[in-house]
Amino acid sequence: MTATIAAAALVAAGGMLTAVPASAAEELPETFLSTSSSWRYSDNNTDPAAGDPDRLVWTKAGYDDSAWKTGTGAFGAKNGAAVPDLGANFPVTTVLNQYIDPTAASKVDVPTFHFRTAFDVTSGQIAELAGLTGSITYDDAVQIFVNGTKVAGFVDDRVTAVDDSQKNLTYAGNGGGDPVSSTFVVPSAVLQPGSNTISVALYQDRATSSDAYLDLKSLVPLPVDAGAASISDLVLGVGSDESQRIVTWYSSADTTQQLQFAPASEMAGGAFPASPTVVAATGGVTTSGEYNRTATITGLAENTAYVYRVGAEGAWSAVNSFRTQSFSGDFDFLFFGDPQIGSSGNVASDSAGWADTLQVATSTYPDAELLFSAGDQVESANSEAQYEAFLSPSELREIPFVATNGNHDVGSKAYEQHFVTPNTDRTAGPASGSGSGGDYWFIHKGVLFMDINSNSRDYTSHIAWMQQVVAEQGANVQWKVLAFHHSIYSPGPHATDSDVIDRRNVLPTVISDLGIDVVLQGHDHSYARSYLIKNGEKADPAEEAGADSVVAGPGGVLYVTSNSASGSKYYSLQNSSAFWWLSVQNQEQVRNYTAVEVSDNSIAIKTLRSQASGSMPVNSVVDEVTLSREVVPDEDTQELQVIVPESAPGEFVWSVDGTNGLVDLGTAEENGDHYAATGSINPIRVTDTRSAGPVWSISAQVGDFTTGTETFSGKYLGWTPSVTEAGGGALAGDAVVSGFESGDGLSAPSTLGHAESGHARGSAKLGADLDLKIPVDVTDGTYRATLTLTALS
Repeated sequence: MTATIAAAALVAAGGMLTAVPASAAEELPETFLSTSSSWRYSDNNTDPAAGDPDRLVWTKAGYDDSAWKTGTGAFGAKNGAAVPDLGANFPVTTVLNQYIDPTAASKVDVPTFHFRTAFDVTSGQIAELAGLTGSITYDDAVQIFVNGTKVAGFVDDRVTAVDDSQKNLTYAGNGGGDPVSSTFVVPSAVLQPGSNTISVALYQDRATSSDAYLDLKSLVPLPVDAGAASISDLVLGVGSDESQRIVTWYSSADTTQQLQFAPASEMAGGAFPASPTVVAATGGVTTSGEYNRTATITGLAENTAYVYRVGAEGAWSAVNSFRTQSFSGDFDFLFFGDPQIGSSGNVASDSAGWADTLQVATSTYPDAELLFSAGDQVESANSEAQYEAFLSPSELREIPFVATNGNHDVGSKAYEQHFVTPNTDRTAGPASGSGSGGDYWFIHKGVLFMDINSNSRDYTSHIAWMQQVVAEQGANVQWKVLAFHHSIYSPGPHATDSDVIDRRNVLPTVISDLGIDVVLQGHDHSYARSYLIKNGEKADPAEEAGADSVVAGPGGVLYVTSNSASGSKYYSLQNSSAFWWLSVQNQEQVRNYTAVEVSDNSIAIKTLRSQASGSMPVNSVVDEVTLSREVVPDEDTQELQVIVPESAPGEFVWSVDGTNGLVDLGTAEENGDHYAATGSINPIRVTDTRSAGPVWSISAQVGDFTTGTETFSGKYLGWTPSVTEAGGGALAGDAVVSGFESGDGLSAPSTLGHAESGHARGSAKLGADLDLKIPVDVTDGTYRATLTLTALS
């Protein structure tokens, strides 16, 4: 794999496609309501339906609200101040009475505020409308009603959980910090000619909440044609294997939609292919009052570019593209820590940082096959504005995205409405009443990926699920990678959280027992790489910190914790001596990403800066390590292998016996003026059945030994060849001494074995004992070199 700094787009694609509405029978206003609209409101801790069996009587026309106060938005309160300061982005026009008794020594917040207003819609306008799109900013939770019908609820799971008699006057929400913006849809079926009543219940999350806020910014007409074409939040997700993709998007109207895809080669003159493959979309209403749709692309061919679009006739999304690569062999994927768009309080800034990291990473690794998230896509689980910002980069429509459920992704069902994942078991790591849940898996080019919802500490379901997946799929793969959000081996403040300690006490032994190779994590907004860990302990007490290569024995697991990919939030390192698991830790408060290069024999993990840090430029390396697996024979079993060649008699063939590509010379020992190490190559089987018995030879040459930026010459390696199984007239080559003594060692081509002209037919096995002698001033480290074998005949 070679990293490069340029990439070319397959197909240039614009933004969201929106159909132009047909001429309206009646002119539609820009908005039916705005921030400056006048409202009736109640902030005196009174249930507006008290004494009425219909708890929603106050949301309907005819309710007497003449005793309520009147004001215009935005409404707010902050610690009882006469002039509330919630920040420059949240101005307050009308101050709410925050406390049940403002004169009390211990002040208690009013749990729920109630608001009512009306807007007029004619019958002609209703005929032109698919609905209305509302934009609302609130703190902490809201329910929205039109003509007595609930059209939206945000962070209102605590409201739905209580008895009807308590729903109008209760605490709800999650106290997530700054006010949150969301959008909702009022279906046209809810509207009526003439006056329409819209009502809002605004909930405080607790009796000591510091602030409250409500601003209904707009209620925009959604014309029938435009409604059918309003496609947003499109994301290309990973499928069950290399031949699949799962596409998910949002729609503002509940219409029949589909996905169309075709090879990009069928595009002509910029027109979408005339005969694409069509996949019907499924979906339903979202918690934000929109509609989500999903469709699965199957039957993809390898090494092929495709184009796709979603929507319906006359109202398609933009044309997007992706490409498949080989369905086997080496591959790269990119791993990103908590983007958490909105965490800084500036969605635009967080979104720009996230987009830049994606651009840097995918330009540097243009063949990356997956974009893998550590979780916490957004700051507020129910904020569609934050999700829209997160999903805005074009890379998320071009390279399969692998979602992980973070703690900031719960509190709403929006996570699973945006990300439909393959092979998902909702009973494992189950959801809450309002939060998303479930564990899922997929296989990509010989790697079994398992992703669990660590928000749930239902360990019984997690463990049973992982055991079943490994039992059913483990034999089909070369590597196993597990991902979950809450890092159990991090360097930051979350490492000592009670819930993290709980996970750290339960999960590691199971992870080791299942033969997991790598665990990918987030949550602590700092970078860490663990030592190899087995059953919750350091697998090899002698493993050195920061080693650039590690060899895992059975049960040895490498844990990686990613730093922020967007720069929205960073946590400081604890620098605790109790954190025995840390091989490498880093916090420079700059954005990072991690490139993972997978081959049959190793997984190379390289973390890079996606923004400059002092003298460290973009794409400078934070940390890198190569993981390989120790080959340990089972004590009570033997593996048998037989090779049945297809070659006809009269051919010359040779092969390396065994399956271990790594020749480990162990740890060099000091011997006076040099270090010495010994070993032997994997034997070479040579068979020559040609009747004339022509001359043949096997020679070898070694390159330099390297670790990171350090090297020493291959000349220091010598060998003594031998014929370990005689046959076919095979003769051993001459011994070559280490260049530490004299000469060029194996840095020059050297004969392992040969046969002279007229030799007998037959087979032989060639071996060689290795002798490495290096100067004592060579920098310490784990060095590797490549021995290249060449056959001549």
